[in-house]
Amino acid sequence: RIDLILVIGQGTAAVAGQSLSEHLRELLAETDVRVEALPATELSGFRLRADMADTLVVAISQSGTTTDTNRTVDLIRSRGALVVSIVNRRNSDLTDKSDGVLYTSDGRDVEMSVASTKAFYAQIAAGLVLATAIADLVPGAVHSSSSGQQQLLAALRELPDRMAETLARRDQIATAAHQFGPPRRYW
Repeated sequence: RIDLILVIGQGTAAVAGQSLSEHLRELLAETDVRVEALPATELSGFRLRADMADTLVVAISQSGTTTDTNRTVDLIRSRGALVVSIVNRRNSDLTDKSDGVLYTSDGRDVEMSVASTKAFYAQIAAGLVLATAIADLVPGAVHSSSSGQQQLLAALRELPDRMAETLARRDQIATAAHQFGPPRRYW
């Protein structure tokens, strides 16, 4: 039985985890399951318990090689917690340590050691999908069949088309940036 869901990461992955946590907390508000987001270092430094069999940890990492996140996953797994990861890089250390994985890449996996906007937004989208899937398993939670969840999932499906529409307006965006942007490029 899972009573606690902790969402961890470092840097921008931890920030992406906050969105998953907030959404899941709303979906599980009428249940006894607690949800919290925190940096991996906070969990490993201050929040470990001898028995964590009641805990699901969602570990988020772009590279899957973040030392703080991976070490925390090792520690919580040794205490009985389950781990699902959201990760960009296939065959990374984090994927090997996880009970389940949501991949956010197309297989190229070139982003390492630097935050990329596309990986960040992919982590947020994957987190929303995962939150919906988790809520579907918890009695008393808001399920994916609710109208709000259906709207969210539909919006996520439409996201690639909306991004393409935005990119098609590149010339208009550049014109606006030059017209209204700062007078010096380095600002």
